[in-house]
Amino acid sequence: MKHCETIIDFEKDNKMDIEKVIEKYNNYIYTILKQSISKEEDIEELLSDVFTIFWRNYDKLDKNINVKAYLIGITRNLIKKKYRENYNIKLDIKNIDDYENSISSYINIEDIIETREKSKIISREIDNMKEEEKQIFIMFYYKEYKIKEISEMLNISITKVKVNLHRLRKSVKKKIKEKGDSYGK
Repeated sequence: MKHCETIIDFEKDNKMDIEKVIEKYNNYIYTILKQSISKEEDIEELLSDVFTIFWRNYDKLDKNINVKAYLIGITRNLIKKKYRENYNIKLDIKNIDDYENSISSYINIEDIIETREKSKIISREIDNMKEEEKQIFIMFYYKEYKIKEISEMLNISITKVKVNLHRLRKSVKKKIKEKGDSYGK
C-alpha cells in the first residue's frame, strides 16, 4: 500500500522539486477542476495557479503535510473563488456554513448530474471487465499507480498494461458517448 506523500518526498537537496509534484498530481488536479469548471482556459489557468500557490508556500508548511490533500485544498479554494468571480457574488458571511451554502447554490446541477451518470457508466464497465483488466484500470485511474508499478505488481509487461489501458479507455469513452454524452470530444 502506498503511503501519503509528504513535502519531504518531493525535496531534492533541501529544495522542492516542483516538476516532480506537477508530474505526479497534474492529471488528478485537472480532473477535479474539470468536474467543476466548464471552460478549458479557466481549467488551465486554475491548474497553473494550484501549483504556483503550492510552490510559493511550501517552505512555510510542515514537511510532513500530505501533498495531495494540500493540493486538493488549494484547488477547492480556487474553484470557490472562480464561482464568486463568475457570478459576481458579494456575500456578507458570518460563518463558513453560510459561505458553503451560498456557493453551492451557484453550482451547475446539470454538470453534477452528468458527472454522476458518467460515474455510473464507468462503474458498470468496470464490473464487466475481466479481473486483470479491472485491476489495471483501478490501479491506474483510482489508486494512481504508474504503468511501471502496475506492470511489476501484476507481473505483466509494460506494453500489456499500456495496451489494456488504451483499449479500456476507448471502450469506456464509447459507452459514455453511446449514452448521448459529449465526453471525449
